[in-house]
Amino acid sequence: MQTRSNEARGLAALLLFSLLGALSAGTVSADDQPAEEAYRAGSEALRSKSYTDAVTELERAAELRPEHVDTWLKLGVSRSALGDWDGAIAAYRRLIEIDPGHAKAHHNLGNVHFRRGDLDNAAVEYGKALELDPDYMLAAFHHGWMLRQLGRSEEAEQSFRRCLELPADDPQAMRTRVDCLFGLGAIRHRAADYESSAQMMEQVLSVHRGHPEARYYLGMAYRQLGRVEEAEQQLEIHRRMLSARREQPSSPGGPAER
Repeated sequence: MQTRSNEARGLAALLLFSLLGALSAGTVSADDQPAEEAYRAGSEALRSKSYTDAVTELERAAELRPEHVDTWLKLGVSRSALGDWDGAIAAYRRLIEIDPGHAKAHHNLGNVHFRRGDLDNAAVEYGKALELDPDYMLAAFHHGWMLRQLGRSEEAEQSFRRCLELPADDPQAMRTRVDCLFGLGAIRHRAADYESSAQMMEQVLSVHRGHPEARYYLGMAYRQLGRVEEAEQQLEIHRRMLSARREQPSSPGGPAER
């Protein structure tokens, strides 16, 4: 009897698994097929950085399947890449209407506001992303960065410290952690906490030796601490880095939509 009972449970589990698989396989219905094809074409164009084609395909996908969250996310990224700020904002806002808890939509909306020079709204959107996902490291960094630009140093320090408390378990997270450490060190320098600032800049440079701004802050902190010879060494390295940077072609900067 026990064997039959086990077999019955096994058969029931197998039937349930098969049913779930069938439902999953049927996620894209015949009616949704044109929208799915447009979405995939737009996604591939986005991956290959063919942003105009991506926008064309993703807009078609959004018309055919207006509640599909990822379509609006990728449409926002594509429009932003083309410098269509109003279009990107509209895409992200539509996404938020569909899914109010979408932290990445708020984060990317903050990026667009930053690129338009609207730092106040950028800070607001990064803050909303963090409210929805307190472990969103990139949002914590960008939030701190915006607050620092706005002169809100205490709030910026809180965001940078939150960033540093999060685990850095991949290369991107490790880079973001270094950025947060630099931001915090710069704030401590402005607060005349030169010892802490120097320690943080030393940590930044132990990971990223080619960080000219960290060299500058470290040199200035050493100078304030009376470590004159070390200060001059760091500032000389900083000057050389700036000279080398001026000889390189410039590239656009700013927060990334990830």
